[in-house]
Amino acid sequence: MLPVLLFNVISGLIMDKAQDCATEHVEKMIDDLIPKDAKKELDALIKNDPTHQFKTAKEALLGAAEGKLPIIKADGKALPLEIDIKIKIDPDTKKIEVLQL
Repeated sequence: MLPVLLFNVISGLIMDKAQDCATEHVEKMIDDLIPKDAKKELDALIKNDPTHQFKTAKEALLGAAEGKLPIIKADGKALPLEIDIKIKIDPDTKKIEVLQL
């Protein structure tokens, strides 16, 4: 349970646009500081979490940075997801299209 809680804290920091916690720095810390057996255990916890589609801690961190990883707070509610989108509006037809970034 504790590894998942710590992972949620790290993921929350990465997805918070007010923080300057670059994903690649956190990935490097995971590689440099967490022993391989502990990393395998963390990856297994991430893979078995039914709230998302990620299979490894690194994938989940990238998902957090992109606003695709639900982060559950202590009260059971999820942190709001923040994403950047680009839209295209045709002024003649008033058609609105969401573009992939």
